[in-house]
Amino acid sequence: MNKLRFSSKRFLLTLMLCACSVILLQNKDLSPNASFSFNIICMLCGLSVCFLLFVPSLIIKRRTGLDFLTVARVKTPSLRLPTAVFYSLYLIFTAEFFLLPYTDMFAKKYYSGVTPCAVALLLVLTCVYAAVKGVNVITRFGIFLFGFAFVTNALMFGGSLGSLDFSLYGFELSGGSGDFWRDSLYFVTPAFIAVLYACLSGATENFRLRQPVFALIFTGVKFALVLFFIFFSLGDYAGKQEYPTFTLSRAARLGSFGGIESFYLALATMSVFMIISLILCAATKSVKRESDVKYVAVFAAIIFSAHICGTYIDSVKEIFTSTGLFVILTAAAALVPLGYVFTGRKSNARKALRNTDMP
Repeated sequence: MNKLRFSSKRFLLTLMLCACSVILLQNKDLSPNASFSFNIICMLCGLSVCFLLFVPSLIIKRRTGLDFLTVARVKTPSLRLPTAVFYSLYLIFTAEFFLLPYTDMFAKKYYSGVTPCAVALLLVLTCVYAAVKGVNVITRFGIFLFGFAFVTNALMFGGSLGSLDFSLYGFELSGGSGDFWRDSLYFVTPAFIAVLYACLSGATENFRLRQPVFALIFTGVKFALVLFFIFFSLGDYAGKQEYPTFTLSRAARLGSFGGIESFYLALATMSVFMIISLILCAATKSVKRESDVKYVAVFAAIIFSAHICGTYIDSVKEIFTSTGLFVILTAAAALVPLGYVFTGRKSNARKALRNTDMP
């Protein structure tokens, strides 16, 4: 039985909102020696690499109408197990890359009376429910989140206009080669959405190449605006604080209305919620069928167990939150589909698909 197909535009809108978690949870990941203009150049380089990592799965989608996991299962059934293991491990790593900073920020900045593991447990449980409902339902929630993100950003940026100060920082290019590689590498991290696209795009319809291009452009605009207000509204104060985007939201004021941190926290929570929900869908699909309750529960338990290890074992946390390792694994996961790009034909893939028992 075929699953209900949904809009490719809506799916990429959801992935764009997931990518925004990168800048929402940024915590001393960028070089303190790099200027605003220098960071914008690094951001453009990083997002360009993100688009290149999108290309293999975009070609597969355009030629076959299928996602990479389905094509790989049809064309190379003998590699089904190693493919499932690799993508499952990568997706679990990705979940920790965002979940650990989120729960750490929640406990340190917003509500110090709660332990990170308690926050993680509640979030993962809600993600289990969403993953069982499926990607279509998650992307519908993405439409609501887009509206909420627009309101939150308007409040945060509008409330920071009055504190803009261009006397301490300018638009000069300041930064060395080490700063360039460090910051550019960080701005490649949104490429994880290319892997999610490779795993889950099979159920989408009406794909157009401009959709991922616009998704990355809007992601870049969001990143640039956040960096602009952090540099010119918070100034040196931002460099002394953890999670500067949270600090920006707390400092924003609109007349007597101040403290947008509750909106920021809700936006960060929903962004991480969507990331982990989609990860559960993708991980389950890599081993069996998307939204299978038993497999979703198993992967959720693994993610929560890994979070406990990362919370209490510093060496484990350093591994899970390593930007360099995350980018390397993301590039590998995004480029594996390249091996399937020039093999077989569209008709053959669909014929083979009809002979399988996959939904």
